[in-house]
Amino acid sequence: MTALLHSLHNDYLSVSISNQGAELQSIKDAQEQEYLWQADPQFWARKAPVLFPIVGALKNDSYRFDDQEYALSQHGFARDNVFELIEATDTEAVYRLTDDKYTRELYPFEFVLDVIYRLEQQTLVVEYRVSNPSDKVLWFSIGGHPAFSLNWQKGSALSDYYLEFEHAESVQAALIEQGCLSEPSINAFVDGNLIPLSDQLFDRDALIFTEHSSRQVTLKHKTLEKSLSVRFEGFPHLGIWSKPNAPFVCIEPWQGHVDTQDHNQEFTEKAGIIALKPHQNYHASYSIRID
Repeated sequence: MTALLHSLHNDYLSVSISNQGAELQSIKDAQEQEYLWQADPQFWARKAPVLFPIVGALKNDSYRFDDQEYALSQHGFARDNVFELIEATDTEAVYRLTDDKYTRELYPFEFVLDVIYRLEQQTLVVEYRVSNPSDKVLWFSIGGHPAFSLNWQKGSALSDYYLEFEHAESVQAALIEQGCLSEPSINAFVDGNLIPLSDQLFDRDALIFTEHSSRQVTLKHKTLEKSLSVRFEGFPHLGIWSKPNAPFVCIEPWQGHVDTQDHNQEFTEKAGIIALKPHQNYHASYSIRID
């Protein structure tokens, strides 16, 4: 099936989204500068997948619920499913995914997942709405995985960019080992709130923050008057990731994260899991601002 694209635009930004996974495909400014990673398969063949109904990997790629075991791969199934575009204007698009026979084999819950993209001047707002249409509690995690291109200037190296957190941070970043959250953690910060990007930073996979105070991370170039900020008020966890030597970096707002090595695999006890009561709604959003 050929993916269908929908475009949003205003005087500041132009954005395109695919119905495949409701995934962002492009973010360009008025000068046609592309800020979203363009999925070069040499490094990573995705751009900005939606993570649902889990974030990260499960221990042994499986979980238990109501005394039954289910298999579910990393980051869940939403990113691989076709969404329905249910509303569309020049500045907003609403994509919807609902449970079906296939999803219930992996995940025994009824759900409605809406992913909304909305342009507000120089900002792209990404909103997640989850509805529970059933008479049972809906358990889930959710998050974003946008990857940002590091080609703002021809000849730029990874080391020309850095991340600036909103506040000085004393927390350390957890790492991933054999698919699970691992110790020891590392201190990736310099000068309190800066993380310089380097070829070695992601040798052990993602940096995962669970106790940080910042709710905004800004990607900056050392010499250019440009910046890209991700604000994530509704997400308590954060992933920073890239492939070694790859020209992109992901800033990932999460509700939930990868399992620890000693997790008991009970789905209702997964870190960051949300328990949505029957016939209730959940929503959270993050934003991407280009300056």
